[in-house]
Amino acid sequence: MFSPLLDLVLPRSCVGCGAGGVGLCSGCASPQPFEAYPGVVAAGVYDAALRRALIAYKERGRRDLARPLGDLLAAAVGEIAVSEVVLVPVPSSRRAAAGRGGDHMVRLARCCDLPVVRALRLGHRVLDSAGLDPQQRRSNLAGAFRSVPPQGVRSVVLIDDIVTTGATIDEARHALSAAGWHVIGAATVAATPLKFAR
Repeated sequence: MFSPLLDLVLPRSCVGCGAGGVGLCSGCASPQPFEAYPGVVAAGVYDAALRRALIAYKERGRRDLARPLGDLLAAAVGEIAVSEVVLVPVPSSRRAAAGRGGDHMVRLARCCDLPVVRALRLGHRVLDSAGLDPQQRRSNLAGAFRSVPPQGVRSVVLIDDIVTTGATIDEARHALSAAGWHVIGAATVAATPLKFAR
């Protein structure tokens, strides 16, 4: 009831293409899952509309984008997941989560219709990875995550918003495996169009 009235006062348009009436239109939010690198499926390339949508969601408070981005994540998870798995989001720092009004990955995970377990936490402070080369990213994240051991279902799909070099996912996977989880894969909303340095 209030959405049409809100659109009259503050008209919404697609952050991807500018089409009216929706935060992210179906054309810009169409999943095209691909294997970013072995064991990691992304719903799309981190470029153009998807890049603008993720930045608006994470950094500009556009929570209306949680559903379409969560649906993209669900499409990537669907390429990996079988029954009897849980989703484990890669955690943000407390500062980042506070700036975003909570854990942005948990909001996206709720669209996947699978249980979400916050099994990971940051064990020490890490630098923002923007601008770091692949080796610097790996050094920055070495030993960064701690995991609680599983209780009940042990099989995990690790989830994150963007994969660039894979350093974050590799480190998170290592922490989960060391705690006794069975990581069957990782899913992300997007992957950078760069050639991944492994």
